[in-house]
Amino acid sequence: TIEEEGEAVSVMMDADSFLTQCSRNLPSTLLAWHYRSRYESLISFSNAAFYGGELYTIPDRQVMATDGGDMLVSAAAEASGLVPDLLAKPISFIRCGHGIYSDRRNAAEAEVVAQLVRSILFAETGMSIGVAAFSEAQQAQIESALDALAAEDSDFAIRLEAEYVREEDDQFCGLFVKNLENVQGDERDIILMSVCYAPDEKGRMRMNFGPINQRGGEKRLNVIFSRARHHMALVSSIRHTQITNDYNDGARALKSFLHYAESLSLGESSMARQVLDGLNPLKRKSLDRAAERSEIVSQMAEALAARGWAVETHTGQSRFRCDVCVRPMGEDRHQLAVLVEAGGVHGVLERFLTRPGILRSFGWQVVVVTAKDWWQEPAAILERIERVLRSEIPDQETVEEIEAASEELMIPETGAEPEEATPIPTISGIQRLEFIEGNSRKFWEIGQLNETLNIRYGRIGTDGQSQVKTFSDSERASREMEKLIREKMRKGYIPQNSA
Repeated sequence: TIEEEGEAVSVMMDADSFLTQCSRNLPSTLLAWHYRSRYESLISFSNAAFYGGELYTIPDRQVMATDGGDMLVSAAAEASGLVPDLLAKPISFIRCGHGIYSDRRNAAEAEVVAQLVRSILFAETGMSIGVAAFSEAQQAQIESALDALAAEDSDFAIRLEAEYVREEDDQFCGLFVKNLENVQGDERDIILMSVCYAPDEKGRMRMNFGPINQRGGEKRLNVIFSRARHHMALVSSIRHTQITNDYNDGARALKSFLHYAESLSLGESSMARQVLDGLNPLKRKSLDRAAERSEIVSQMAEALAARGWAVETHTGQSRFRCDVCVRPMGEDRHQLAVLVEAGGVHGVLERFLTRPGILRSFGWQVVVVTAKDWWQEPAAILERIERVLRSEIPDQETVEEIEAASEELMIPETGAEPEEATPIPTISGIQRLEFIEGNSRKFWEIGQLNETLNIRYGRIGTDGQSQVKTFSDSERASREMEKLIREKMRKGYIPQNSA
């Protein structure tokens, strides 16, 4: 229990958390992929400040805006005009120039939040809304402001009531108004946050931020900062420069977040990046690219730019980055991501299947390029990329070849034979197997020349890709060939006429 403004306030200490006790006594594993935020900037602060840059976040297709304006309101009614801008960018910093902190409340901010809720509902975006306050008292103030606005506007009252009880697929997804202590586990398309803290009636700014100043306060902020799926609007009466007790972990996190949010809202992406780097610089060794891949990326970017496309390289704010991003000149959204696979066994399924699949789910088109193919046929790779960009072929046409490639690279060097050996075609000449099921039409061929195996695979009707495996002697190569054919047949491939 702490004393704030002459009143006793009870705070649930972090040490009482069941998760905290578990973290001290049980092994833990970081779940690296983050899917909630549809814009990377919505989670980048938490990633840098609280997760050491270890989260894999999905790069944005939207090119970062550089012309954001100052979103300043001096009266609550002015907030309505800010909604179009709010819906146009992931993070908005709305400065409440007339906010006063009194009795642990900020009535001006509460009224601004109520006006924003009203305007969003009238915009009929269909997006769900959540309101997060930094204190229980401010939560009550916002609820009162919503009720007062509804009492003045019967149309809004009807919409507000419907939003409070909204459900989709039998799941509640309606408007909530919660404080920092109980918002955990909730997420909405749009999150409106009221910071509440501000100078008092006499203009004095106190460094008393309630639970945020207590031990574990920064963890509470992490929860409230990461609730939004599409848009976050931070309503604040203060700027980051007004917080001076940097020695406190919670206050320092709040100060940095205010700086980060305002920088992004103003379109100052380089300053926002500096804020993140200052919190916890991402591990450079995890962001380093293999020399071969960097060379390929540079060559490919130059070639595509020369053909008239807008190109960016190494796009993203986490350890997961798109090697090459391409869009039509003059457009503000990337259309296609090129992922370069430089070889090796580790992470092949991640590079060939998981990452392309995640990017596609976020609206990207994806082409995966192997280093070998680029060195051998760069013109063909560029032609394929441009055909996808011109919508002459869907990027999914390459998926089957990618699956075949990943199967080749992931076959173990050793392994037990099946209990009952599957009959296989005679091992002489070139063996061809095909897999035809639904929309999948793949082939796989293998031939032996002394101690070398020559493998070709891909989509039926194409030349496919080639791979060479060399062994210590021809007997070992024969055994490996036999094993690979059995492996293919177990996966549903059917032997064809042998050459």
